[in-house]
Amino acid sequence: MVDMTENERREFAEAFERAHAAGEISDRDFARARIQGALARWQLDAWEAAGKPEPVPDNIYEGQPDIERVGIPAIDDALLFLKPNGEHPRFAFLNSLSYLMRESDDALEIAGNRADDCDEAAALLRRAAALLKGKDNEPLGHLIESLAPWAERGKYGRVYPMALQGYRLVANQHHPDALGASLQGKRGKATRDGAIVRGLVQFFPNEQGFFTNGGYALISKLAALCGASKGTPAYVRSQIEQDRRTAEPASKAMRDNSIIGLLSKPKI
Repeated sequence: MVDMTENERREFAEAFERAHAAGEISDRDFARARIQGALARWQLDAWEAAGKPEPVPDNIYEGQPDIERVGIPAIDDALLFLKPNGEHPRFAFLNSLSYLMRESDDALEIAGNRADDCDEAAALLRRAAALLKGKDNEPLGHLIESLAPWAERGKYGRVYPMALQGYRLVANQHHPDALGASLQGKRGKATRDGAIVRGLVQFFPNEQGFFTNGGYALISKLAALCGASKGTPAYVRSQIEQDRRTAEPASKAMRDNSIIGLLSKPKI
């Protein structure tokens, strides 16, 4: 797409829209393609505005206006109500939305099948680290200990070691395929629909005014685009109210279980 002319991009987009209108492309795939196109265009604009630097600097997006629209009504409406989240909250939201749209419907089962072994591996690493620290090998112990959080995240997808920072490993979850499993409720049977709703709700204001003035309906539309079979406003409301009843006390430190949080470096 980068090498296409503007006319070629327009013709491609029009052909894609015709295929969607004819039922050859699902609403879910069409929406995700629109998101991916908007993200790619935004990144390309930032690179061109910076003079097409090679290598690309980490701060290339600083000062760049956030994404304006995607072209899907429900998604564009949602962009107007996002909570502040760094300099580019729309970019973060669209990245997460795109992930939820491509995640397999059996993501919870996939993570569940990996959970015992990954958690046992993490426990063994922490045990090994403690043994090493107890025998005057603190640097090696810290290194081994830094592997444990990434071993736990193995249940959500493939983890790649990247580099060392001091005595700690830096890694990245390049191929996540079951992040929705981190969004299970505290009561009742874990469901994919519930995970989708929780993954979406965290991006919006936790204010009753937002929800009663169209927020439930808006989130239900997004959930349906992500493949939720029970994506109705009533279902969204029931999930939110259930989570409020079972929420941990505000005074306790809360783990970041957002999709974006799980893709970032874990805290030891």
